[in-house]
Amino acid sequence: MRCGISTSCFYPETPLEALHKLIGAGAPVAEVFINTFAELEEGYVNKLVAAQRASGIQVVSVHPFSAVMEGFLFASDYKTRFDDGVKLYRQFFHLCARLGATMLVFHGDHAHALNSFTMERYVHRFRKLAAVGREYGVTLCHENVYYCRLGEPDAVRRFRALMGEDAAFVLDLKQVRRAGAHLADMLDAMAGAVRHVHISDFAPGRDCLPPGEGQLDFIRLVRHLEATGYTGDYIVELYRDNFADDTELYESMQYVETLIGRAAPAAPEVRLAAEGWQ
Repeated sequence: MRCGISTSCFYPETPLEALHKLIGAGAPVAEVFINTFAELEEGYVNKLVAAQRASGIQVVSVHPFSAVMEGFLFASDYKTRFDDGVKLYRQFFHLCARLGATMLVFHGDHAHALNSFTMERYVHRFRKLAAVGREYGVTLCHENVYYCRLGEPDAVRRFRALMGEDAAFVLDLKQVRRAGAHLADMLDAMAGAVRHVHISDFAPGRDCLPPGEGQLDFIRLVRHLEATGYTGDYIVELYRDNFADDTELYESMQYVETLIGRAAPAAPEVRLAAEGWQ
């Protein structure tokens, strides 16, 4: 387990500019956030791949800019739009394969979308898209975005019950807070199916801070995730106004790297009381 940073933290700098910054900072792993269609074109992809291969940084995940459209594309009665969505996402899966990333992050449908999609239909469509990802060796991982269909722990449980062993999740800590949910409850809902983690810290009145600048007990979190089977990495994902400068961002990554080493071995007790987790 290692800690890295998402290129999204540097927005509006481009993914390539951000990736070069992470390489210069010595980040062992990264998430690449694609911001527009031009960054899916082969010439741009080749530049990302060249930077990744020359440096040895491991890109573990890709985040598509079209996440805001996923309900429109994939939870719609309009089949042609679903088919076009699959064509678009083939480009993201192809990019993942080129970069060696094994996961694509998925936000999904908005929680209050005005459509007739039941959870059963939603899961059916998700399975079809996930099957396309597997053609490229990529796992489609559903994130707990607070304003989307899986923002609440109970929705995660309903989705998981229908997906069975194929369920794969991105746990995003700030999204748990913004949903007003308990972290313990979300951890319980996702237990054993977390494939990717977006980390941030919090303090009273501030729900997204660099790790180490707030109140979250990261050692406890790492131990819990390890005890429930998590073997992946940790990606710092903040908004640009959540940190003062790049140095602060890199220091938060190093802080988590240190804690990961201190957290092993996992604690035998994996159930967490809700009190104290936000």
